[in-house]
Amino acid sequence: MPFLGFLQPIGKPDPTKTRELRFGCHYFLNARIFTYPITQGLVEFPFKLELGPPAELADMLLDGELDMAFIPAIEYARSDKLRIVPGFGIASLGEVKTVVMFSRYELDTIKKITLDNRSRTSVALLKILLKDYFKRNVEFAAPSPDAGLLEGAADAALVIGDETFDINPTDYNLYDLSKAWHEFTGKPFVFALLCVAEGVNADSAIAALHHAKVKGMEKLDELCRVASMELEIDEPFCKDYLTNCMRYELDGNDIEGLELFFKMAHKNGLIERNPKLNFYP
Repeated sequence: MPFLGFLQPIGKPDPTKTRELRFGCHYFLNARIFTYPITQGLVEFPFKLELGPPAELADMLLDGELDMAFIPAIEYARSDKLRIVPGFGIASLGEVKTVVMFSRYELDTIKKITLDNRSRTSVALLKILLKDYFKRNVEFAAPSPDAGLLEGAADAALVIGDETFDINPTDYNLYDLSKAWHEFTGKPFVFALLCVAEGVNADSAIAALHHAKVKGMEKLDELCRVASMELEIDEPFCKDYLTNCMRYELDGNDIEGLELFFKMAHKNGLIERNPKLNFYP
């Protein structure tokens, strides 16, 4: 995991005491627009920051170990006690580059796919696309603890986040899931939502995150210089990825894409209910 700055440990909530709000965010490059200004002390922030894998952050938010977090979109369907913060999201319209199925073979011959379970949203998206768009029935496998996602016996692997930067794209057939979703639906795909737990007043934390997003865009060149060294990627690639592949606003078109994703996930039995979108405050 790339080191982004100082992290502060968090514990179980204590409702009898006044404490700082606990905010969780994943450590992938696409979130550094928010986290870089925070970890570098470029903005003031009234919370403790926890960085981790997306699915783990969702579990922590639902277990009461966090008050607010960016979580994989599908995790919102697991509880009716979360509220979505308007104007914040991590989404893409078309190619995203970091949620990709890498395959040794052409799509119509794939029989078994290894899954990266750090984001259950990406896993659900792949299953929806395979069934409803690609019209393929395949077997799914968990990665071997002794081998990487692309080192096992499967024909293909779903890889998400910064690990995609380490793979030589010329060695595989690539299927960008956000690009396929846009071709299928014409809508953006929302990978992560900023959610607040029930009963939490997050006004000051949300204001600080908005300031961090603005500052992150202002410091984009600096951010990309640091990220390019840590992740061993080109600065122009980093800048193009953060500005042209990613969306951070969660506008009306994003919400339509999110609602369609929930509808299709429910139809395919990937979530128990098609959730109503409840917004903060």
